[in-house]
Amino acid sequence: MESMFYYHQNLGFNNPYYFKKDSKFVIQPKLKDLLCQFDGERKIDEVAVVEVLNNNYPFADRTVLQDISKTPWLAKPNATNTDWEFSIIPLHGKAQDNPENIARKFFDLICEEIFEYIKDKKTVGLLLSGGMDSRIVAGALNNVIISKKLEIKITALTWGNKNTRDVIYAERIAKILSWDWKHYTVGAKELLNNIKVTGLRGCEYSPIHLHAIPQIPETIDLDVILAGSYGDSIGRAEYGGLHVSKLPQINSNITNIGSLIKNEVFHSSLPIIQNDIDKYHSLFPANELYMQNEYDYQLHYMRRQLNPCMELLNEKSNFFQVFTNPKTFRYIWNIDPSLRNDDLYKIMLTFFKTDLSQIPWARTGLKYGTTEGKPDLYLKRHHSYVEIMNDEILSNMKEFALTDSIKNLGIFNYLSIEELFRLSKKYPINSFYYTEKLAWIASLGILIDEYKVNGNEFSQSSSDVMKKLTTKEYMPKYYRNKFGGYLRKLNLIK
Repeated sequence: MESMFYYHQNLGFNNPYYFKKDSKFVIQPKLKDLLCQFDGERKIDEVAVVEVLNNNYPFADRTVLQDISKTPWLAKPNATNTDWEFSIIPLHGKAQDNPENIARKFFDLICEEIFEYIKDKKTVGLLLSGGMDSRIVAGALNNVIISKKLEIKITALTWGNKNTRDVIYAERIAKILSWDWKHYTVGAKELLNNIKVTGLRGCEYSPIHLHAIPQIPETIDLDVILAGSYGDSIGRAEYGGLHVSKLPQINSNITNIGSLIKNEVFHSSLPIIQNDIDKYHSLFPANELYMQNEYDYQLHYMRRQLNPCMELLNEKSNFFQVFTNPKTFRYIWNIDPSLRNDDLYKIMLTFFKTDLSQIPWARTGLKYGTTEGKPDLYLKRHHSYVEIMNDEILSNMKEFALTDSIKNLGIFNYLSIEELFRLSKKYPINSFYYTEKLAWIASLGILIDEYKVNGNEFSQSSSDVMKKLTTKEYMPKYYRNKFGGYLRKLNLIK
């Protein structure tokens, strides 16, 4: 048990599943293994369904199965396995310093963190894109190998369509550093597999976010795999493209998207969702809103959406997210947030023992830190997931989602799911927003059938919405209201 929680203080730690039996925790890294020990009734947690449909992840420690949770953030079991011992969270500060000094200290901590992960290994993989997070890790990894005189074989792992910036820039970086480079593509077969994998592993995230991750353990054996997915959030204080100073509250926009959920289920979930947020506010209070928001986005958004996707990389290797060691984020959280910006990375690039600064940034197609000039002609978007789902695997998704198992849960407005499939087929749009919901519901259908999950108390009731839907005169108005966003994207309504 102690080894399972060795890295529980790292932000990149993937919390195992657990339930309580006879006052003690039963804990397993994989849902499938935990369910072999779980003797309770297997029922869907409708609150988690509302949360995932809105965010692509559940809040707090909730899973899509009632009475089964993820172990808490920054916590490990006590000696008797009956309660949780929480770590002391690093506090935010507003320390001022010269940007060069901040960048140097931050970079040194990253190098120190990487050395801890790879010091006794022979083969190391790095998830490498054309972005800056993985490039910082690449430069730091190269520095560690050179300065410590390590004999390690490095393989850069990249996914995406050919002729896209991420793929082309990653290959260039690997070539300059004399590393092996392995490229993965994600087509219809792989996306369909991702939907299945998502279902079997608990439906905690969108299948789209798996990318080529399931392919990696099947194609290469490595002692350690590193990633830099936390770089934006830790170094530049950026979450989903927004600086921490501008973040909305984590649950600020919970809606019943397309009325996919029955009204009574949705409205009864709202106060419980707020409780999920308030629980951690009580555990880890902060002095200012931006500080509380950063805790929230780390423990809900990063921890619940990103970390479980990466779990598959632990199948044959040890996997680590750089930037997530307590020493690293403790230092950077003490810095005034206005100093956590693009300039840090621009300075850190000058510390590399091998120059990578001339390779453009995938976000802009320009040299990092510049705004003038003509971007290259390579494609910015590295995938075609929406097109593949709409054109190639929509019928497969429909097969998994439009089932008696989904209908009998009693959570969904089944006709809304049917209508969303119809709209996606007749009026396909290049947007994740709706297609991603259908992919996740397909994954949920797989989970329900695989693990023999039962319906809920809502299953025998017929909501007012469903009654109205049976009348033809109500249908056009209903779908105009509930799918207005979809239809407006197609300019079918104003």
